[in-house]
Amino acid sequence: MTHTVRSKWRFISDRSNLRGLTVVAMVGTLMMGTSGLPVSGQSQSKPVIQLVATGGTIANTRGGRIPIQQAIADIRKNFPETVRLLDRVEFEVTDLLRIGSQDFMSHDFLSIARTVNKVIDKPGVKGVIVTQGTFTSEDTAYFLHLLVKSNKPVVIANSQRRHGTVGNDGDRNFVDAVSVVLSPEAVGKGVMVVTNQTINSGREVLKTSVRPDAFVSGIYGVLGIIESDGVTFYRAPTRRHTTHSEFDIGTLTTLPKVEIISAYYDADPGMIQAAVDLGVRGIVINGMTNGGIPHKVQQPALEALAEQGMPIVQTARGGINNRVAVNSTNRFIEGDNLVAHKARILLQLALTRTSDLREIQRIFNEY
Repeated sequence: MTHTVRSKWRFISDRSNLRGLTVVAMVGTLMMGTSGLPVSGQSQSKPVIQLVATGGTIANTRGGRIPIQQAIADIRKNFPETVRLLDRVEFEVTDLLRIGSQDFMSHDFLSIARTVNKVIDKPGVKGVIVTQGTFTSEDTAYFLHLLVKSNKPVVIANSQRRHGTVGNDGDRNFVDAVSVVLSPEAVGKGVMVVTNQTINSGREVLKTSVRPDAFVSGIYGVLGIIESDGVTFYRAPTRRHTTHSEFDIGTLTTLPKVEIISAYYDADPGMIQAAVDLGVRGIVINGMTNGGIPHKVQQPALEALAEQGMPIVQTARGGINNRVAVNSTNRFIEGDNLVAHKARILLQLALTRTSDLREIQRIFNEY
């Protein structure tokens, strides 16, 4: 059913529940007077930024969750310096979810990826901004980094503090996300998380606290920054992503079951058998920082599973600054520098393509 209203927003599709609500927002763009983007001589046709809204603190107030359209209108009203940037673009809004990202399930991540792939190739679209909560921004970013089939910029924008409260960071993060999507240098950089005036790659980024500076990429560093003179990039992802990825969202409806087993003293090997009994197709070890090794009491059970052909991926519990080196004599798969929950994402997607352990190791080497 289609609704047309005489207001700032035009509803073009309204399915029976909120997960399917699609809205076109003729809002114009936010500009941080600081973006440094030229506006003179622009054509009548404005670039379109697709917004995929999923809820989160960025669209949450003390009074409850609000549509992202309302958050944008508030930014324009409260910060006139943003109007020049916002007026450079049109937003088309897909109101996909309105929940905290801590409650996302695998089907939600796949739905976001499917939606981004659908809207990003529409005529005139410059890129996509996904608004969501901070809890799983890094998970969404890595899923999209592996599943989006476009070199156009895709940015995750979030907030640590509620909209309309003291020190709210979401308004600035959203405005900066717009600037990044409009930057020609953002093309081909994969999926990015834009927070605290920094640009992090979806592969490395991790949330480390509840403060606005929480999102970091460890020793590998940010891709770039957003300051008063605009967007500046300093590096680019070197691992396969987006248009160079072999994974296909079009064929995915569910993800293979993969569990994470941590290494620690007095670990009970029975936990490994419990995972097997639950039907896992692979296990990620959150292992010791030196090489991602499991505890010695876990080793026999894990080796037995590897001998039977189950992929056992080693990661280091020290975090993103650590790398598990490739060892050709190892029965396990080395997870490179991925943290355990991101290695789990990659293993799930790898298992949709192959069960061959050598092929899965290749995937971890390349992505």
